[in-house]
Amino acid sequence: MFNETCDAVIGKVLSPHGVSGHVKVYPYSDFPERINLLVRVELLLDLERRMFEIETASVYGRFWLVKFKGIESREGAARIRGSLVVIPKQGRMPLPEGSYYHDQLIGLQVYTSDGKLLGRICDLLITGGHDLFLIEREDREDRKTLIPAVRKFIRKIDLQAESMVVDLPEGLIDL
Repeated sequence: MFNETCDAVIGKVLSPHGVSGHVKVYPYSDFPERINLLVRVELLLDLERRMFEIETASVYGRFWLVKFKGIESREGAARIRGSLVVIPKQGRMPLPEGSYYHDQLIGLQVYTSDGKLLGRICDLLITGGHDLFLIEREDREDRKTLIPAVRKFIRKIDLQAESMVVDLPEGLIDL
């Protein structure tokens, strides 16, 4: 079974490609070239996990073309359609300073710059413009607040202390 505390999903098998067992994979990674660094991955389909060795892999436009050892036909490739491609979180690509994976931010306590606890990040919403932090409010359990995930409002993120400090414009927290 998938364990989101230990595993990272980096793609999804879309369809067979050709007749020799290759598959087209939609990468969830911001690092498409990472496919060339992988030797083994787990595929998760319908709560069943199987480890596969990567025989060959390449970037194919905005997709990956992957040939897994032991899958030798179009029919075999069709059987893994819909599988999630999973790696251990410690195998993720390092991010530049000041960048974070979404799962690192979920659960952080959010404080104002004057030290008031607003609540905790319960989700990160991806929008067309900028991402939004969904905050479960400390002062009102029945209320959630959206805070734009922009540098202008985020003063500090401390993963060790599991906290984020924000400096919000007047009235934003009351929307």
